[in-house]
Amino acid sequence: MGEMLGILLLILIGAAFWHQRRQAELAWQYMRRYCQHHDLQLLSLARSHRALAHQPLRLLTYYEFEFSSDGESNYQGQLRMQGLHIVGVDLPPHRMPSQ
Repeated sequence: MGEMLGILLLILIGAAFWHQRRQAELAWQYMRRYCQHHDLQLLSLARSHRALAHQPLRLLTYYEFEFSSDGESNYQGQLRMQGLHIVGVDLPPHRMPSQ
């Protein structure tokens, strides 16, 4: 019985790992397209933390990303995901490149 629980635990850990990797890849692809669409340069993306949101009750994953709008300065924004779905993107006020 203990061996069965150990195998089940390993399967659950593996599934959680693969889900997390898939979520990170989707976050990277989304932010790359988002930055291209808004004429921004994506510098980095990293998972920040997870939190339990209320109304409705759900688990959110937060990603912090750095971007540049003019090639000289950089800013930090935040991406929120619920499972494999994008919930929102928060950008700070940033300087727009001169035309």
